Amino acid sequence: MAVKRGWKPLFIAALVIVMLALAWLPLGDLDPGERSNKPFLYVTYQVQATADAQQLEDVLFDVRERIESRHEWRLLDQQESYGWQLEVTVSHNELLQINGQLNAPSTEGNASSVQRFKVQGPMATFGALPEQYVKILIELVENGHEAQSNL
Repeated sequence: MAVKRGWKPLFIAALVIVMLALAWLPLGDLDPGERSNKPFLYVTYQVQATADAQQLEDVLFDVRERIESRHEWRLLDQQESYGWQLEVTVSHNELLQINGQLNAPSTEGNASSVQRFKVQGPMATFGALPEQYVKILIELVENGHEAQSNL
């Protein structure tokens, strides 16, 4: 005797799965910055050229690679209001300097905060400075993002 199976239970199960999927997806009215729990970061790089321009380019390349390989944030291709903005400048006078200017995302009614930081050392320490720079950057972005999330 053949068991008769209907399509009704399968249809109900599929409908429940679709409703759960739609309930889980974010709403369309959220900004991209609100859809992710990671901060967004837009970075510009600059070398203040001196006689050691090639070595400064190497240091800047090291900083860029370290920033791009981190998982703490999502990098933006263009500047957005919901993203952190970082300006990296590498220069060499008496000491090798990696300067950073970090602008917090501007929210409605709140002025954007700016934090400036610098890592410097003799030219012989150019291998360790990018690592220190990125550690400071991670701390600043994480602390600032956490503070904004708590508002």
